[in-house]
Amino acid sequence: MSNRKQVVEILNQVADLLEIKDVEYKPRAYRRAAREIDSLTEDLTDIHEEDGLEDIPSVGENIAKKVSEILETGKLEYHEELKDEIPVDPDLLKVRNLGPKKVKKIWEELDVTSLSGLEEALKAGKVRELKGFGPKSEENIRKGLQIVQESQGKSHLSEVLPEARRIKKELADSSLFDKVAFAGSLRRRKYEVGDVDILATADDRDKAMDYFTSLDGLQEVLSKGETKSSLRIQTGLRVDLRIVEGDSFGSALQYFTGSQEHNVRLRQLAISKGYKLNEYGLYNENTEEKVAGEREEDMYQKLGLTWIPPELREDRGEIKVAGEGKLPRLIKGEDIKGDLHCHSDRSSDGHIPLEVLVREADKRGYNYLAVTDHAETAGIVGGLTNDEVSEHLGEIESANSQVEGLELLAGVEANIQPDGTLDLSDRALEKLDVVIGGVHSHFDQPRNEMTERTVRAIENPHVNIIAHPTGRKLGERGSFNLDWEKIFDRARETGTALEINASPSRTDLEDKLVKRALEKDVKLTIGTDSHRVNHLDFMELGLNLARRGWCQRTDVLNTLSLSELKGWLAG
Repeated sequence: MSNRKQVVEILNQVADLLEIKDVEYKPRAYRRAAREIDSLTEDLTDIHEEDGLEDIPSVGENIAKKVSEILETGKLEYHEELKDEIPVDPDLLKVRNLGPKKVKKIWEELDVTSLSGLEEALKAGKVRELKGFGPKSEENIRKGLQIVQESQGKSHLSEVLPEARRIKKELADSSLFDKVAFAGSLRRRKYEVGDVDILATADDRDKAMDYFTSLDGLQEVLSKGETKSSLRIQTGLRVDLRIVEGDSFGSALQYFTGSQEHNVRLRQLAISKGYKLNEYGLYNENTEEKVAGEREEDMYQKLGLTWIPPELREDRGEIKVAGEGKLPRLIKGEDIKGDLHCHSDRSSDGHIPLEVLVREADKRGYNYLAVTDHAETAGIVGGLTNDEVSEHLGEIESANSQVEGLELLAGVEANIQPDGTLDLSDRALEKLDVVIGGVHSHFDQPRNEMTERTVRAIENPHVNIIAHPTGRKLGERGSFNLDWEKIFDRARETGTALEINASPSRTDLEDKLVKRALEKDVKLTIGTDSHRVNHLDFMELGLNLARRGWCQRTDVLNTLSLSELKGWLAG
């Protein structure tokens, strides 16, 4: 979690606690400030040092002082006072169907202040007895609790990567380390990460460890040794550094990257070939001669495998395919020609003017970018009506006339209504370049109804892409109950693409479903679902998902040239 994320989290928690106290107006002010800070592309610390906090929209003098306090001390006294007054675990407010008013009720009437206390109250049947709750509400809260519990102790990759990269760079630039590399789930680019694992070599281990345990942003040193040290930085992230011998760096990197299931399978293969494999190297079982260890590639080569990219090391058939020399050539960042899901400020929850979208897309070297603003009934989000589509097209056309080498595509993210129809007319939809269909309401439909709802949208001749197909919101809501084989079959037959939604809150499709979609010959797109400028950087997260799902360049429509994409859209 960056300093910006820490500030945003504390401001939102202040808003939650004030709502529990029934304070009016102030919670909205804190939430508005949090949203604006979260959307910043500049470093918040730099803005603070330049006395520019009050220049941020919705950040007045009072909140600016509080932001300064968080940046300078890592906490906010006002926040601590509110927590003492209202001893409710902030994680309770992450449980779906438990807003501040309901949290206040279970706190005051059931003395529930924590996730474990809520779990006990649910088991005892106490929650359903409260006025305004009932059996259905109880079941929804139980599901929401499970989702929050599953995500505890983990951070999203989007929060971890910036801090991890900063620390890795500091180590590499110090001249005290010869090699520095990520390991663990971070190297495999899992969407949720527990700790940051770093592997290194160093001639002077004492000096190297001294440097590591005195890094900027340090909260506490958890342990310090000659070969391994652990620390926690101010954002709460734990970072482990392990220093190994140079001739074992490759084998240690393979071992500590994992996954455990992949490593077990690899050790079994080694034994079958007369070798012994561990974190120190690959050894001839009979002579105990070390035959590989310095380079990870050599480890795989000696076992008769092509090198397996870390993202694939999940025991999903990658070792067998590597033995056949048929691993996919995974999609890369330079393959991406554009973003196919972005919102301008025409969406009521969008904050990017068209001219800014053009500038940012051009900065990223894109050939195209789809402006897919919400249609009118997408949940609580206002948006395009049938009558406004022509105006939308005119704005896109005007923006395109002001830039060369980049084309904005006029699109919409239409709502897939409970019966599978869209909330814009066919006459309006046929005018657009790109039509994305997404479910934004009635999430709890039974399996057959939700499947038929999605299939009907897939079969709509105007729909090009199904957005965030599982509907999950990490830490908030689980996936829809869908018949995926039926979804994949109809998507293949109609030529409708499924989206890999790169927004950290969604991370949808998940990697297993991406892989299955490829096996069923379904085309995919990557969309950042950007509502703010910094969201455009989520493309990297979408690429990680695509790679973990075994995607090659030809599997993802964002890699097409503009003329090729237009041909696909027209088809």
